Amino acid sequence: MDAPVTRARTDEQLFVSTLPGLEPALEAEASALGWKPRRVDGGVELEGPAGLHQDANLRLRCASRVLLRVGHFRAGDSDTLSDRLAELDLSHVWDGRSPPKLSVSLNRSRVPGPDVVFSAAAYAWNVPSVERAGPLDEEGGGLGLTLLVRVDGDAFTVSADTSGDALHRRGYRQEVSRAPLRETLAAGILRLAGYDGTQPLVDPMCGSGTFLVEAAWMAMRRAPGLLRAFAFESFPSFDAQTWAGRKARAEADALPAPGAAIHGYDINAGSLGTARRNARRAGVTLTLERQDARTLKAPVEGPGLVVVNPPYGKRVGEAEDLPALYRALGNTLRQGFAGWRAAVILPDEAPLMKALGLAGATSLPVRNGGLRCRLLLSGPGVT
Repeated sequence: MDAPVTRARTDEQLFVSTLPGLEPALEAEASALGWKPRRVDGGVELEGPAGLHQDANLRLRCASRVLLRVGHFRAGDSDTLSDRLAELDLSHVWDGRSPPKLSVSLNRSRVPGPDVVFSAAAYAWNVPSVERAGPLDEEGGGLGLTLLVRVDGDAFTVSADTSGDALHRRGYRQEVSRAPLRETLAAGILRLAGYDGTQPLVDPMCGSGTFLVEAAWMAMRRAPGLLRAFAFESFPSFDAQTWAGRKARAEADALPAPGAAIHGYDINAGSLGTARRNARRAGVTLTLERQDARTLKAPVEGPGLVVVNPPYGKRVGEAEDLPALYRALGNTLRQGFAGWRAAVILPDEAPLMKALGLAGATSLPVRNGGLRCRLLLSGPGVT
């Protein structure tokens, strides 16, 4: 006999996803907020009081999406599946009117295909049909209710997407330069590099300014979700006054400006204009100058952090010119920023890492837009 639906023992049980390679950064970030995360593949699990999902969406910089667990059960056939789905208490996330969207993930499942889950859900919830949401990837979601059904063998986990648009969509970056870096990846790299806002930061190839804005917000302790809307705002359990209070507390926690210098450089004047406008929308003031990274020197006394996302073949279509550029960038890091720490994201390609020449650097696997990359960390204090 299949076991009945079980629910979390605490008020809320969350799965917070992140980009591959950023799990340690997300775990550290959640711990710093006073929570007790459990690191798992693809993110962290959190348990806590009602409203935790709101704070997680509002405050976590490295998170991609926040899923609220609504039930776990086992089902070996479609009839049992319908029964278990009907037993779920969805009253806090669904008003029972517009059918929820459904995203189904199957892993070694006895279910022959996702169509069985969609049909069972429509029958269980007494609706004509259930809209297919597809995979909740980094771009998916949107406002309204989306439920994720994960099937592993005969075990089913049902979660409500509380984020909507992926969390890298902070609201300030309305313009991008070529090959932009996601805000969540930039924040994760800064945390993995040990940035805490107390020392100067330089991005010698700043593009649209993502590293710079994320660093400024970290230094200011500004919550990353203050400028955007979330899917949970359409839940029946949502209370606008309580949410306004959470946002007000987050605003009160923020400092008026970073405590240390943040400098951005780029050889492209158009990119600097984009970075300047994005910074204005984010409410931060940056020092931006047009300069070639190959001849750059530290603008202020260190120690500090140099963080850079240099061009690579997929981005610029000129792979044959890259080794020389990387050698020059490596010289800048070693000579122009002696005594500084460096964080460089680049393709997982040995020739480019060799050309950069950061001997003894720590190498961490990450992904940028689906491309396998390495984050190289070097300098004082890097282990």
